[in-house]
This record gives sequence, C-alpha cells and structure tokens, in this order.
Amino acid sequence: MDKAALLGGPPVRSEPFPSWPQSDGRDLDHLREVLETSLWGGTIHGPKVAAFCDAFAAFSDARHGVGMGSCTAGLELSLRAFGVGPGDEVIVPAYTFIATALAPLAIGADVVFADIDPRTFCITPEAIDGAMSARTKAVIPVHFAGHAADVEGIRALADRHGLRVVWDAAHAHTSGWRGRMLGGVGDVAVYSFNHAKNLTCGEGGIVTTNDEGLADFLKFTLSTFGRKKGRPWYEHHHLGFSDPLTEFQGAILQAQFERLEAQSLRREENARLLMRGLTEIEGVEPPYVSPDVTRHGWHVFVMTYNEDAFGGLPMETFRKALEAEGIPIGGYTYPLYDNPMFNTETGEVAGAQGRCRVTPCPVSTWACRDGVFNLAQSVLLDEPDGMDDIVTAIEKVKANAGDLAAR
Repeated sequence: MDKAALLGGPPVRSEPFPSWPQSDGRDLDHLREVLETSLWGGTIHGPKVAAFCDAFAAFSDARHGVGMGSCTAGLELSLRAFGVGPGDEVIVPAYTFIATALAPLAIGADVVFADIDPRTFCITPEAIDGAMSARTKAVIPVHFAGHAADVEGIRALADRHGLRVVWDAAHAHTSGWRGRMLGGVGDVAVYSFNHAKNLTCGEGGIVTTNDEGLADFLKFTLSTFGRKKGRPWYEHHHLGFSDPLTEFQGAILQAQFERLEAQSLRREENARLLMRGLTEIEGVEPPYVSPDVTRHGWHVFVMTYNEDAFGGLPMETFRKALEAEGIPIGGYTYPLYDNPMFNTETGEVAGAQGRCRVTPCPVSTWACRDGVFNLAQSVLLDEPDGMDDIVTAIEKVKANAGDLAAR
C-alpha cells in the first residue's frame, strides 16, 4: 500500500466532503415571503414559525412545538418551567457539549456530571442512580450522536424518584425509539438548529411536548417577557425572557425541513455502507445501534479505536494521519468537567451561582483521551464512493502504523 500522506505519500482523498449548511432556491423563496411582509418579529409565533413548529412537532410525534432562540434556551426554560432553581441538583452526562451543563447553571442550580454507556455514549439509568442525592430534582439525558438514550429505563428511574426529565435531542432530529420519534416520549424534548445540526437555520431551537399547558407557559410566559395567553400585550405575569425564533429563522427552517427526510435517508444508507466496510478492520469498531433504536439520527458517526491493534499507534497520531489522508475527524478531547470553568476540587463554577459535582466517569475519560473518534453528519451526505475512501484511508493508516508510530 502507498506511503501514508503524513509521511509524504499521496492522500487517499483530495476532494472535500460536502459542505454544511446547504441551501437551494427554496430557502430564498421562503425568506422572500418574509421580506415582503411586515411580520419580521414582534409576534409570539409568526406564520412561518408557527407553521414550522406545528410540522416539526407532528414529525417528532409530539402535539406541540415551541420555537426558541437556541437549544440552550429551550433547556434552561424547560428547567424553569419545572421549578428547578438554586439549591437543586441537575444530573447531566460528562460526555456532551457544554450547553447541557450551562442550562442548569444559568438558573442557579448545581450540575452533577455522570458517566455514559461505552457503546451508545448516552448517560445510563445506573449512572444517574449513582449520581443522585437528596437534592436531585432533574436530569438532562442526551440522545448522543443521534442514538436514543435508554428512554424506558430513565423514565422508570425518574418516576421512582420524582425527577423531571428534560430530553436533550440536539443530535436527534430523525431518531426513533421503539417505533416512535423522540419529541413526545416524555415531558419535553429540546432540539437544536445551530449551524452544525442536521436541521439548521444557523442558530435556534424548539421544545416539543404533549402538554398544552406547558407549551403555552413556555411560549407565552417564559420565552416572551412573562406574558399570558389571551391577555393584553403589555400585561406581564411572570419573570420571562426574550428567546423566540424569528420569522427569518422560521423561513429557513421550513425550507430545510423540506429536505430533511431525503438527506436523512442518504445519511442512513451511507452509515450502513461505512459500518459494513469497517467490520473488516480490526481495531476500529463501527457505531453500536441498540435493537430499541428504530431510527438513528446520524448527527455524528462515532467509532472506537484500539491502538494495540494498530501497533501501539497513539490516538493523536492516528487522527493526524487520517486528516492527512483527507478524512475530517472530530471528537471531544476531555470530559465537560475538565473545562477550566469548573473547579472540581472546590465545586466552584466560574461566573455561576450554582456549583458542580463529579461522579466517577471512567468511560467518558476513555472516550475523550484515546478511545473514540467521529465523522460529522455532512460527511454522510457524500456519494457512496466517499465511504470507500474512509475505509481505504483507515486501512492505509493501519498498514503504515509502524512507520507512523516511529515518526
């Protein structure tokens, strides 16, 4: 096989993978409709936002959808709606994006970091149970990479202990569990529409729920200055905020939503092709998909790496070698609690009233340091030949592992 690109050989791939976000004439058509009206903002849900929220809620098997300025705002306001605040603890996974932990801290609650399953990379009922204290009031499980967390196990645990569950579905726009989409499996699910997500308007979010009263409280009160449904515009009843989706965001989301299913089917097919190819390479494990997961959202394609099978080639060098072959690799490099804002010895959190507590997280540590690497969802939008390139590049790195390690 050719010399590795990191050692001066030709790369497997010189063409870039598909860029993201993507747009076509439909985005401009929807935006033009907004520009030609006076309804740019100043309404609780304008026609574009309302139409999109209704459509997405129905798609995700929920009765109601409330547009938010971000997924982080949706997580925070959902916790507020459940009465979580100072003195309460909220359990979150140690292996996720920082927004999951910021939401409880933003309302003065304490954040508790718990470990994940080594196959699904989602927080487990056992980890939640082990992290609980008398002050635990809520948990934010993440459907990581598009693989649903253990919905039934977490709901059963929450019911036993009286916990509120805010499902972080930022990665899970098209994910399913036991034949149902994830928008209505609990009290609330919160999705992200930021620039990297499978459904995007640059930044934004939505809370889905089957509870009409909760939806109205989130829509009219918490996210729009404490107003109340059916009452005068300048009458305010509760501490509220300004976290709406704008009509421009709603317009883009309508156009993006029209493409979501076709793009998702392509991701699913390419994920199957890539998983098939990776099974032939000892030392790289393709993603695990639980039998309960009836649809994977494929926001991230997560693989595990065994450096012993690659002759002791360190993960850092393995990553660099793959990138030199033209394969864009990602992955977290440390658990959330190792961010400098958290002082895990004292429990203090820079800039926050709330504090932090860390439970043992060996799986998260392994995943960040030397166990896991991933591909972004946009890579899975390539032609099928692109999946062959990924497999070939990994095989090439393995064939050159000895020389790469010596380097």
